[in-house]
Amino acid sequence: MPKIMAYDLPPLPALQAFEAAARHENFAAAAQELNLSQSAVSHRVRNLERHLGYPLFERLPRGLRLTESARAYLPSVRKAFEDILSSTSGVFGTRHRSGLSVRGPSSYMSMCLPTLIDQFLNLYPHIDMKLTSTIWADKLAMDETDIDLRYGFGHWPGFQADLLFRDPIFAVCSPATSERLNQHTTADNLNHWPMVHILGPEDYWAKFCIALNLNRVRTGRDVRVDSAMTAAEMCATSDRIALLPRHLTQPYIDSGRLVRAIDTEIDVDQGLYMLLADTTDRRKPEVVLFRDWLLNLYPQA
Repeated sequence: MPKIMAYDLPPLPALQAFEAAARHENFAAAAQELNLSQSAVSHRVRNLERHLGYPLFERLPRGLRLTESARAYLPSVRKAFEDILSSTSGVFGTRHRSGLSVRGPSSYMSMCLPTLIDQFLNLYPHIDMKLTSTIWADKLAMDETDIDLRYGFGHWPGFQADLLFRDPIFAVCSPATSERLNQHTTADNLNHWPMVHILGPEDYWAKFCIALNLNRVRTGRDVRVDSAMTAAEMCATSDRIALLPRHLTQPYIDSGRLVRAIDTEIDVDQGLYMLLADTTDRRKPEVVLFRDWLLNLYPQA
């Protein structure tokens, strides 16, 4: 028989006591959560400290303070509990239907997520999904939202931001417009074609023209819109040209409603991020399931 390796794992009850005590910074509050006596929680933490060979808390008159070793150890412990909880929920479900609310930019929520969300619900049919969209989300109120998807540079104080994708952008138009350009689009005549400008991000048309080494020309038929979805629809139903990111454009290209107007593309600094509020509370298993599932869809980030 093959030899089974014995792993010197810390005892799970001791890890639970440590995580709860670290979250509450108090043995009494941890004991109440775990339905144990305060002395039992303290005893389990001391056993864990002996097992590890390092102190985890400074015992203060009115609470606890994590040692440097404990601060370094705690994220891994929490991640392990999150993985166990989400795996259990994902494989066996829960006793009751659970809810998950996701908010994101209207373009992504309309153009990309609908084709993906059934994959998630087929895996986790016990989860009730609530999807909401925004155009201008100036405030990050997470009181009714579990996960927020946002375009930006990745810096939102108080939030954990995971990059999903940062797409290059390129010029798109309808197939009919492409034919009118004789399928031999040059940078110069592209610059004179009516454009769609998306409000919010910096002026990517200026960068695009610089990359093509041409002088930017505005036509009297240029329009400004507030979302990539509106820009895509305008290009699909008129002779205008817009700059759009790959992920948002791909459904239109796959359906044949849009084509590339020219091969040139440029990289941008902004990307789509998934935001979760930084908190010491345990995250719902549904949140962890969706977070991990969505990150796995975009491994190149």
